[in-house]
Amino acid sequence: MKQVKGFFGVLVCMIFFQSLPVAAETVNAAEAEQIAAAQWLQKMIKAIKTESYQGRSIFHNGNRMMSLKVIHGIIDGEQWDRVVHLSGEPAEVLRKGDKISCLHPESTVELSAGKSVEKNELQAAKIPLLNAFSDDQLAIPERYQLRMGREGRVAGRTVQLINIIPVDRARYGYQLGLDKATGLLLKTVMLNRKGKALEVFEFVDIAIGGPLSKDDFAPGKGVKWLETADPEGSEEVAGTSLREVTGSNQKIGWAAKWLPQGFNLAENSVRNIDGINVNAQVYSDGLAAFTIFMEKLKHVENIEGSKQRGATVALSRRLAKPNDHYLVTVVGEVPMETAMQVAASVVKDQ
Repeated sequence: MKQVKGFFGVLVCMIFFQSLPVAAETVNAAEAEQIAAAQWLQKMIKAIKTESYQGRSIFHNGNRMMSLKVIHGIIDGEQWDRVVHLSGEPAEVLRKGDKISCLHPESTVELSAGKSVEKNELQAAKIPLLNAFSDDQLAIPERYQLRMGREGRVAGRTVQLINIIPVDRARYGYQLGLDKATGLLLKTVMLNRKGKALEVFEFVDIAIGGPLSKDDFAPGKGVKWLETADPEGSEEVAGTSLREVTGSNQKIGWAAKWLPQGFNLAENSVRNIDGINVNAQVYSDGLAAFTIFMEKLKHVENIEGSKQRGATVALSRRLAKPNDHYLVTVVGEVPMETAMQVAASVVKDQ
């Protein structure tokens, strides 16, 4: 190909024809870069499932910074994680396989969708993107492109940077820092379309390898269960009984008529909280996710509004029907414009 280009370029000087092999080379280079980046993600997935580690990290979300202790290991064939808040009030997030639990020193918590945004921010302590990749979901969703970045250093270790670039404005981009020796995820940055960092998770020190036991994942002193689930499907939160009353296959009576391309329904549920049904739908494009909450209002209040902290947005609007009023709340790590369009499109069946 280069010989053909040189022939036309030097002997014939037909620049028009030069563009054809150049374009082909550009496409091939982009494909090769995509493949190389995907191979790094495969290495990351393998490392998550086989490596144990513990270390300290920082989590920066908007104007808020937390220091965290992170422990990850394979216990009884499952991935276990323990994330401990080292700054602010005591709090922990535990993951055992697919189950995630929050522990908190407070004895009460309000789970009403319109009032629970601050409490749900405890979920931000989870290590970003660890659940976004699995064996059957290795391919990056179609609304993103992969690019190889430069090498860098995190926690004294050399990392390979991988850029995940959105192809539209409905979602954020990501930059991953993967340990060159093991493939472990040591840093994630969530970026807006201008390249500004909205959220950063980064290890400052880490010890990889070594045996871990269940004792390493035991909750520390000063915290108690914020949320636990029993096999029957009911939950007890500070003495409040919650029970899922509909499943994902049942009609829930409302829907968003507009969704960003590539986002699909991942989960829906209706829970009864102290006699009030709160509907929740979770949508994901494979990396990003947001939740739509719908609850019936007892009183007509002016509670509409929006808030953004780092990459996390929360937006509420009132939906009026002839005899009832509802509160629609969108919470997730998507641009505010996306949340606004989703919330505005929610309709209730007659």
